[in-house]
Amino acid sequence: MKIIKIGGPALSNLSNLKDFANTIKNSNSPILLVISAFSKLSSSLKNCDYSSDFSKKASPFHFFRENSSILSKLECVNFFTYLDKVEIILTKRAKGISISGELTTKVMDEILSFGELTSSYFVHCLLNSNNIENDFVDARRLIKTDSNFGNARIDLEKSLMNIRNHSFKSDVVVTQGFIASDFNNNTTTMGFESSNLSALVFANALNSGEIEIISKVNGIYSSDPELVESARPVSNIPYSSARTLANNGFKMLFPGMIDLAEKKNIKLIYKGISTKSMTYISSSESFDIPVILKTIFGFIVAPISSENAIKVLTSFSNQIDKFEYDRKKDNSLFIHTNCIEINGLNDFTISLF
Repeated sequence: MKIIKIGGPALSNLSNLKDFANTIKNSNSPILLVISAFSKLSSSLKNCDYSSDFSKKASPFHFFRENSSILSKLECVNFFTYLDKVEIILTKRAKGISISGELTTKVMDEILSFGELTSSYFVHCLLNSNNIENDFVDARRLIKTDSNFGNARIDLEKSLMNIRNHSFKSDVVVTQGFIASDFNNNTTTMGFESSNLSALVFANALNSGEIEIISKVNGIYSSDPELVESARPVSNIPYSSARTLANNGFKMLFPGMIDLAEKKNIKLIYKGISTKSMTYISSSESFDIPVILKTIFGFIVAPISSENAIKVLTSFSNQIDKFEYDRKKDNSLFIHTNCIEINGLNDFTISLF
C-alpha cells in the first residue's frame, strides 16, 4: 500500500483540493492518506479562548464553511453533521474550563485532535464527492502511546500489531497524523510536526518501501524559500544528514522519524501537491545542494563534501568563531558564528554547485 502524508497547508485552497482529489482518483495503487490539520487550524485550536463561551461564531473551523462548495450536497450534510458534533464537544470543554479555570494537557490533546479529525473527515467527504470509495479510520484506534500528554511516546510494537490486524475496507484509506491514544483510550498527541512519524509507523506496519510527504513547497530547499529568495531545491539527503537536521530543529523532519525510516529502509519523498520536483531522503550516500539550518549557535550546513566545506570556511573565515565537520559520521558542517547572514551563506554555498 502506498503511503501519502499531506500537510494541512498544502490543502489550504480550492484549487489544491481539486488537484489532490484528481491525483487520488487517477492513482492505480492502494493508498493510505495521513492527513494533517488544515491551514492554521492546530494553532487556532491551541490559542482559542476556552475560558469564555465557545460558539460557532468563535469557531476556528471557518475554513470548512468557506470551502464547503467543493463537496456534493450529500457529503456537505455528512460533513457538517460531523462538525456539529465536534463543536458540541468543544462547547462542553469550554464550559468545563471556564468553571475550573484550568486547561490541562490531557484536555488540550483532546481539543487539538479535532484539527486532524475534522480535516481528515473533510478529505473523506471530498473523495466521496468525487466518487472515490474510501475508508475513514480514526488513528487513535491503531496508534498507541504512553500518557505523556502533549509529547506522547509511541508504543511501536502495539501500534504495528494494531495496524497489521486491522481490516481496511477500501483501496483508499483516510486517517490522521499527530494523534493517538494511551492504553486507557485517552487521546494523546505526539508533538507538533509528528504527522510524518505517524506515516512512518503505517509504512512500517504495511511494508511500504516509501512515503510521499506533500507540503506547500516543492520538496526541501537549501534555506526557507519564504525567507531566502535565492533558495534552491535539494534533490537528495542521506539518512545520516537528515538525522542531524531533525535533531537540531529542522521543521520538516521530526526527531526520531529518521531512525525508523533507516531501520526499515523506507525512502522519504518530499514534494508539492502538483509538481514533479521532489527531495529524496534515503540510504543513498549521494547528495547535491546542502540544507542550511539557522541555529542558536550559528548554522548547520548538511550534507556537504569536505572539499566544499573547506571553501565555505575559507570564504567566511573572518566571521567564524569555531567549526566542526565529520565526514565519516554525517557530512555536516557546524558553524559557530553570530556574524554571518543566512542569505549570504546560502548564495555562496549554492554557487559551489
